[in-house]
Amino acid sequence: MEDDICFNRRTTDTHGDLIVEMESSPRNIPRRCTSDDRSRQSTTVDVCYPFLVQASDTHSLLDLNALNYFMTNTKEDELSPGFKIERRMTAKLNDLLDNDRVDTARRFSLYGDIVQDTSGIGMDADRYTFYSADLGSLKSRSFHQLLRTSSNTENEASVADLLVETTNWWIDILAPTNDEMRAISKIFRIHPLTTEDIQSQESREKCEIFQHYMFISFRSFNHDFNSPNYLDAVGFYIIVFKHGVLTFRFQDLPHPHNVRRRIHQLKDFIYVTPEWINYALIDNITDSFAPIIQHTELEVDSIDDLVLILNGSEQNDMLRRIGSSRKTVMQLLRLLGPKADVVRSLIKRYEDKSKEISYVTMKLKENDSSDMEELKIHHEVILYLGDIQDHILTMLQNMNHYDLILGRAHRNYLGQITIELSQAGNTTNEVINRLTFFATIIVPLNLVGGLFGMNVHVPGQDNSDLVWFFWIVLGMLIYVVIMVAVGKRTGFL
Repeated sequence: MEDDICFNRRTTDTHGDLIVEMESSPRNIPRRCTSDDRSRQSTTVDVCYPFLVQASDTHSLLDLNALNYFMTNTKEDELSPGFKIERRMTAKLNDLLDNDRVDTARRFSLYGDIVQDTSGIGMDADRYTFYSADLGSLKSRSFHQLLRTSSNTENEASVADLLVETTNWWIDILAPTNDEMRAISKIFRIHPLTTEDIQSQESREKCEIFQHYMFISFRSFNHDFNSPNYLDAVGFYIIVFKHGVLTFRFQDLPHPHNVRRRIHQLKDFIYVTPEWINYALIDNITDSFAPIIQHTELEVDSIDDLVLILNGSEQNDMLRRIGSSRKTVMQLLRLLGPKADVVRSLIKRYEDKSKEISYVTMKLKENDSSDMEELKIHHEVILYLGDIQDHILTMLQNMNHYDLILGRAHRNYLGQITIELSQAGNTTNEVINRLTFFATIIVPLNLVGGLFGMNVHVPGQDNSDLVWFFWIVLGMLIYVVIMVAVGKRTGFL
């Protein structure tokens, strides 16, 4: 009789091994080991294979061990020096993930726009906001305080409990510190590259897909009209999980408040999901350009109408208005240009996800209600994102049209200035011609007067009357009249 094979799993250390055991049996068919088989002393180990032990942390989104450690071992407003970030990927971020050598200077992007200075944001400000359509907003000045904040639920659950037990939540973060970013990256399992992009305030707008979340960089602008940095780009970063959303910004922006107000108004009519929150944020950022574009349109139309009408002193500020408008148009084109590609990437991602769900459903021939609901949500989000894409493309077309109008107005203005300069030059030439002709008339008269004024003997000097004088003056007058007549006839006068 041949020996039978019995497969048995045993955990010999913290990692665990799959132990394949061989023992004798009167049967030729392999059988599965029972608890009695595992207890037999005659069992001999043949081959060991690595076996991954199921960890106690089974949450699909959060690292519960890191969350519990952060809640229990972190003092108020600071992180414990023993809080280590596990390096799961090969990307090395010394300023963000290396606690052995803490670098107080934050690494910023070497390309693109100037990063926002967060020194003006006080630590007493409510930099963290937890929002849920069912519970409303909960604000706190630090991440640690936010996790401990109690909600208005019946059991007064903390935000940390809500993150684990509920879905469709949203945390808005303003100017996180390096220590807070380490904790957030660990708890929410954020990829090191995403952490680096957020901390360095990456200026490139993009959409990246990771294992369990989607990272979107979508820039807004400085809304303070009185600020010297008005219309400067401001980074806005969105991380979309399956059950929630994280947003990061380094300057006070109106978009989170506007979206929360919109959700509060529509929560009875729509089902708020992370995908819808992401759409609402992108839509609000896009719509914030509309008032500026409308104002630019009025200014461009005014310039186009007046550039050929105004003249003289009325044109003193026309060149300044043209330059200011062109600067605004260039800034808007720079901000709106990459957004169409980002929205297009989002639409493609949701289309691929919908096809994947449809394919799996067709293969399994099962109509799972959750899959069908997710498929419906993706179709709705695709429609919403398509509307945003249309708005962005329309804005870009308008901006390109305004740039062409301003370029034409600038050329018309320069052409009109050139014409006016030519006219002024022609007038000056005419005046000089007349002066030259009069000088030509006066020179012979000076010659005659000079000859008769010499201290020598001249004709008529011996006569005591004034006959000679009057004849000389009369001759000069006749010469002047004749020369003026010739000048008018020839066009010199």
